[in-house]
Amino acid sequence: MSEIDAYEHIAKAALNQYAVVQQELRFLGHSGNVTFYVETSEEKFLLRIHQSFSGLQDDIWQRPEIIESELLWLAALRYETNIIVQEPVQNLEDRWVTQVLADNTQDIFYCSLLRWIDGYICDADRTSQQAHQLGLLIAQLHHHSSQWKLPQNFVRPIFDENRLRAALSAFYPAVSYGLVSPEHYEMLTQATQKIESMIKILGQAQDIWGLIHADLHDGNYLFYNEQIRPIDFARCGFGYYLYDIAESLQHLLPQVRPSFFEGYQTIRKLPDNYLQIVEGFFIMAIIYNYSFHLNNPKEHKWISDDVQHIAKKHLYKYLAGESFLFN
Repeated sequence: MSEIDAYEHIAKAALNQYAVVQQELRFLGHSGNVTFYVETSEEKFLLRIHQSFSGLQDDIWQRPEIIESELLWLAALRYETNIIVQEPVQNLEDRWVTQVLADNTQDIFYCSLLRWIDGYICDADRTSQQAHQLGLLIAQLHHHSSQWKLPQNFVRPIFDENRLRAALSAFYPAVSYGLVSPEHYEMLTQATQKIESMIKILGQAQDIWGLIHADLHDGNYLFYNEQIRPIDFARCGFGYYLYDIAESLQHLLPQVRPSFFEGYQTIRKLPDNYLQIVEGFFIMAIIYNYSFHLNNPKEHKWISDDVQHIAKKHLYKYLAGESFLFN
């Protein structure tokens, strides 16, 4: 039995625990989760088996209480805002997370079901108008996060200096692999120390820290008519709102980034020194992404090329105290 067939067997076992009669079940992909498209006579769904691509994530993301907390936020966004998100579906036992036991290995797989939302991923560079819309969307998410009363036993990962240090350490093997020069790794280390100092000064006041998407790159939101719809909240957690902004800005051209901030500030005010802080978090997001992808050999060429680019365009300037975000 192939890996896809094995996952399809688990997907069907999970769907048996929902009030859903599937007419079509189609494998979509395997990265942070294994995903399937599900179609019934009336609706479409996304089924997720919370099993990461080997080595890409630690097992914290597969814990049922972690998964359930993500789904609780999605449900709140669906019912308390006008943001279009993938609404989670409870199973026949009114549970958000469904457990499936593998036949041969007796391994436990945790699954979740989301209503499908229409839209498309745009491959072209974002326009100023689209960047403005994205800023508006993230400000709406942050506004809800800052006002939302967390449910009991709500638990998600934390994107703080400890996680940054762990990501930098996890990326160290890239030096021995020959992907990154010792000089560039040292620059990343110095940048990490500078970011840590910044975080200590920032603190965790309610207006700057809360629940964030943490992964709203250009492949994690859909365009539908004139609307942007966020998807894939699987990495959401507690962190700085400005970190969330930095993660999204990585995928926008420098010339449209001012439009993003204009859109954001129509809903939420930014601190006076936001640019300097965002640039620190911009580097932090890059380090997270490198460590996330290092164990996937298919990404090694990209990592090697990108580190050289980032060092030249961003790291030298950041360590010298020069701004780089709009250049």
